[in-house]
Amino acid sequence: MAFPPENELEALMIRAVSDSSARPAFYRQLISSNLIALGEFGETMSIETVTSAQGTFHPLFTAPARLKSFVPAEMPSFTIAARTLFEATRGAQFVINPGSDIGKTLSADEIAWLLKTFPPANILVVQPKNHPATLLKALCVLFTSRTLIRAAHLVHVVREGVDDVPHPMIGLEADGDVPRLAQEIFEAAEAVDPGLPIEVVYLASNAARDPLQKHLLSVPPFYRRALVTH
Repeated sequence: MAFPPENELEALMIRAVSDSSARPAFYRQLISSNLIALGEFGETMSIETVTSAQGTFHPLFTAPARLKSFVPAEMPSFTIAARTLFEATRGAQFVINPGSDIGKTLSADEIAWLLKTFPPANILVVQPKNHPATLLKALCVLFTSRTLIRAAHLVHVVREGVDDVPHPMIGLEADGDVPRLAQEIFEAAEAVDPGLPIEVVYLASNAARDPLQKHLLSVPPFYRRALVTH
């Protein structure tokens, strides 16, 4: 079996194949992970499908290499949080890593069970050991050419019972196509620090109602769009 794991989700997926006691940890990691989908995510979401004897499924991938092995040619794809995807597509079926040695189908009933059994974890804001200077520099370069972004804030978070180490969470004050901006942030992060978990939160005008978003807004931004004066 040629499937060296590229991240924690894949390592747990391999264990869960032969060890039933590892399956709860796999499901918990799955619902908390970012996945790659074939399709486009802008104002609306469009996801490709594959058909087998078991039915029609939307393909998902746990790492860029799994996507490339399934679709060698360039095709539109986007990265999205698994929970966000599953909540937005209730009733749909998915297959993880089609064409790979290790994969899994997810029926609509299994996804409904997954969302019910593993609710969102408590999020703790923590102080990181190392400041992600390289990541922030790359994001600032990206943001200077994205006029929709007004400001960006950074905190590091840990999800209780899910994460072993803190990961960055970016709070965006932005207008327009926020999902596309989030996708570009994921791609920039992958380029400078492959495999780094990262979350993107949209700070809407009523964000202060949410304690986490209120905290993000209280943190001085690492990027703020320069005002143009005439």
